[in-house]
Amino acid sequence: MAAAVLAVTAVLLLSVAGVFRITEVTVTGNVNYTKEEIVDLVMEDGYRRNTLYLYLRYKYLEHPVIPFIDTFEVEIDSPGSVSIRVYEKSIVGYVRYLGKNVYFDKDGIVVESSDELLEGIPMISGLSFDQLTMYQALNVRDPKIFDTILDITQLLTKYELKPDEIRFGTTNELYLQMGDVKVALGAGEHLDEKTARLKQLEADLADKSGTLHMENYTDESTHISLDVAG
Repeated sequence: MAAAVLAVTAVLLLSVAGVFRITEVTVTGNVNYTKEEIVDLVMEDGYRRNTLYLYLRYKYLEHPVIPFIDTFEVEIDSPGSVSIRVYEKSIVGYVRYLGKNVYFDKDGIVVESSDELLEGIPMISGLSFDQLTMYQALNVRDPKIFDTILDITQLLTKYELKPDEIRFGTTNELYLQMGDVKVALGAGEHLDEKTARLKQLEADLADKSGTLHMENYTDESTHISLDVAG
């Protein structure tokens, strides 16, 4: 049925090709792809430069698999213009596995495996898992660790901090690697206060090396020490 609809549409397009030729495209929802990249991926052949064909193609037929994109919708705005709404996969971090960057969401579900490095997505190390399957949760010892990952990644975004790495120790204690400074945050308590204070210290740490101890930092207990390396 869908193929027949497209076949009839293709014939009709031959007589109205000029009217429905796409001259303007609006793209929304894209973060990891530019507008031009989305247009190239969605409108990859000649017929798809026609508003009617493009709309019916993606309304009735299966969408192509595009890395880091969950799905997309195409709407006709006018005979010569369309809107493409992109729904990207929710990603909080990635691990390195067999030479690939394996991205996962807030629940630890593996959503993508790629050679690409997405800007703004932190590498997570120290997670122990014995298998990795696409679209299934990372098989870690304590699934609650993903709550901590979600908390810290949201706080890093809130305070505009970009560590080189987020690392977990053997008992799930949390570390951030910021240049040559390892920031010890402890077991995950009072992360908002610790991250806010770390933002205040960021400039002072730029030329330092060593371990910054913030395990016991709170609004009431403000002790912080830096063990200088070497």
